[in-house]
Amino acid sequence: MGHPPPRHPPPPPEPPARAPMIRLENVSRTVPGRTLFEGVHWTIHPGDRYGLIGPNGSGKSSLLRILCGQLEPDSGRVHRRRGLRVAYLPQEVEAELPPDAPLIEAALAGAAELKEMARELAELEARIADASGPEQEALTRRYGERRALFEWYGGDAIEARARAVLGGLGFAPDDLGRPIRSFSGGWRMRALLARLLLAGADVLLLDEPTNHLDLEALAWLERHLSGTPAALVIVSHDRVFLDRVTDRTADLACGRLRIARGRFSEWARQREAERREAGRRLRRLREEAARLSRFAERFGAKASKASQARDRERKLARVREEIARIEVEKDAAVRLAWPEPPDGPDPLVELDGIGKRFGDRRVLEDVALVIRPGDRFAVLGPNGAGKTTLLRIVAGELPPDRGRRIAGRGLLAARFAQHQLEAMDPSRSALEWARESAPERSEEHVRAVLARLGLGPEQAARRIGSLSGGERARLGLARLMLRPAHLLLLDEPTNHLDLPLREALEASLAGWRGALLVVSHDRAFLERTTRETLAVENGRVVRLDGGWSRWLAWRAERRVSGGAEAPSAHPRSRAGRRARAEALARRSRELRPLRERAAALEREIEALERRKSELDGALADPATHRDGEAMRRLARERAEIDRKLAAAYASWEEAAAALEEAGG
Repeated sequence: MGHPPPRHPPPPPEPPARAPMIRLENVSRTVPGRTLFEGVHWTIHPGDRYGLIGPNGSGKSSLLRILCGQLEPDSGRVHRRRGLRVAYLPQEVEAELPPDAPLIEAALAGAAELKEMARELAELEARIADASGPEQEALTRRYGERRALFEWYGGDAIEARARAVLGGLGFAPDDLGRPIRSFSGGWRMRALLARLLLAGADVLLLDEPTNHLDLEALAWLERHLSGTPAALVIVSHDRVFLDRVTDRTADLACGRLRIARGRFSEWARQREAERREAGRRLRRLREEAARLSRFAERFGAKASKASQARDRERKLARVREEIARIEVEKDAAVRLAWPEPPDGPDPLVELDGIGKRFGDRRVLEDVALVIRPGDRFAVLGPNGAGKTTLLRIVAGELPPDRGRRIAGRGLLAARFAQHQLEAMDPSRSALEWARESAPERSEEHVRAVLARLGLGPEQAARRIGSLSGGERARLGLARLMLRPAHLLLLDEPTNHLDLPLREALEASLAGWRGALLVVSHDRAFLERTTRETLAVENGRVVRLDGGWSRWLAWRAERRVSGGAEAPSAHPRSRAGRRARAEALARRSRELRPLRERAAALEREIEALERRKSELDGALADPATHRDGEAMRRLARERAEIDRKLAAAYASWEEAAAALEEAGG
């Protein structure tokens, strides 16, 4: 299969004409007891696409609020271009949307700026017609930028765009007339995101926009944002999302902001290389500090060596400062270790003809599944499909209405779930709650596990009710890590976890020998920790070879074929073996259309890129500037080409991932 051009090539050197939209100069922000960040210099230009990353509590949300003007820095200056339109998505949705407004009206409330943009375009057209030379060229560039933005936000077809955006985020047509108050918090957050995607802003500041999105809505948002001409600053812990949508990285850690040109994965490789080099430098500095200290102690009292001794002492102080800085950054890295599973049964758990209903709603029907040591399953499906119910039945916490759950003798199973974090006794200390799960462990051992998760003596002594969501998630993981298990059942384990902890959790599970079932929307986490998928939908559980991209392809195939269900069968029975053989045959047949689809997309991308170059040439032609109608038509087509290219690249990546998962 061929390779289309990269969707986000490394950006070229900044041309002088790219006037900054927002510029921070020596900005700092403090909260009671500590400095979040200081000495921040950051310039955001038109078209910049930044991923803003950093540990929880480093000040990322505060920095976004400073960028949009909601929060003033304690020192430094903020410059914003006159007339700049900034749209900001906070993490909390409360009071952001009118509760009685129908969904479609609430989404369109952000589109008022488009009327002002239309007036600005008409004014630019008139000025271009009267201008000449460099002035006309500058006005034409400005017109092209504004026209592309206007078209991306919906232009003259804003209501149709609103329906498309809401549909892409997962709302059904019947939802459009429902009042905002009738939706849950997660769906209200989607509605607020839709409003921002229709707002006509020059800059989009998005704080965790992927929270509350399922995988299909997430894939749509990636495709949609990939085509925006607006500048982007996105706070996210979703590494796949950052790689697909952004091409620059701003890393806020230890009070400093570092800017890098390149996607998150490129920055992660650079950061890892820097950490290895920092480790080597730390060893050299410690050796140097020991030599300087010995010299100062030996010759400090001798008058003939006093000057040299003072010089060595000053140098020693500088070396110790650098050692302290490197050690602070080194200590910020999280290292986790799971207890290895003891010898146990095989299989671990069998489900035979399992069925479960809640009231009149069928959640699971005739589910057959065998879980063996070393199995690694991603449990995927639409929201409400029954993924958590399946994990609870496998764990033995929820009895089925029909069928049997057969646990191997001596099975040790442990489950992590968000509702367990909410059910923690708020009056108990973190240390007490952790020790309760492993009374045979010493207090020193429990404290050491908590410390590895960033819960030091101060947090361990605090009441659970005073802990943040992230601290509770770490505490829940610590409780699991105190006891060995054959089978781990993790339900959204990365919620509330920052990137360093997610990466540490992945690394620890990747080398763990037990069986794993994971419900998660974190695709990078799933890629590193699982090998197969349990697709939960319409009451059935279907076993698929491959990960989340294989599941997306399977869902797409089902839509095309009218939703025919694959069988759920015991993989070791005759019917199960036959079902697996049929699944392999189907997968082989699927390769041909996937290859054809990828090849067609490559041809489409090449044609679109050619047309894009032609349009750029036409728009740069001075003759075009004298024909306002022709210029508008070409600018509209150019914006449409950008949208089609973004969609084609996203579809090609999905086809390529599906082929890779299918072994093609």
